Amino acid sequence: MKHVHPFVYGHVIAAFVAGAVAGTFLDLKAVMVFSSVLAASAVVSVLVCWRWPGFAAAGWKLWLIGCLANPLFLAAVAFSADQYECLLGRRTGWNCMFSDLGPLVAGMCLLPPAGGLLWRWWKRRVAASPA
Repeated sequence: MKHVHPFVYGHVIAAFVAGAVAGTFLDLKAVMVFSSVLAASAVVSVLVCWRWPGFAAAGWKLWLIGCLANPLFLAAVAFSADQYECLLGRRTGWNCMFSDLGPLVAGMCLLPPAGGLLWRWWKRRVAASPA
């Protein structure tokens, strides 16, 4: 069996947990959907991070690429850009009902790469400690 880098475990598991926590405020179906969508997006992000900059790169590069390569993050940013008038308060009404979801989802996508970096740091620390 091939070795899976600790960043991959941390990133995907953190995304799954973040989605599950967000879904617990609604119901079981939301837990399943949110956690699976965030984890699937994290897998895409991890594949991009694996190709460039690589898992041994500096933490800030991995976090930045981990966020920017996440398709859910990109969709949330695009939705927020589309709803910018609602977000700035220039337009109101029924058309602006879900305008706050873009920044919320984008914020949720910022957490999983940090979980991957934390897991990577922990594994390196454990490996470097004397037995």
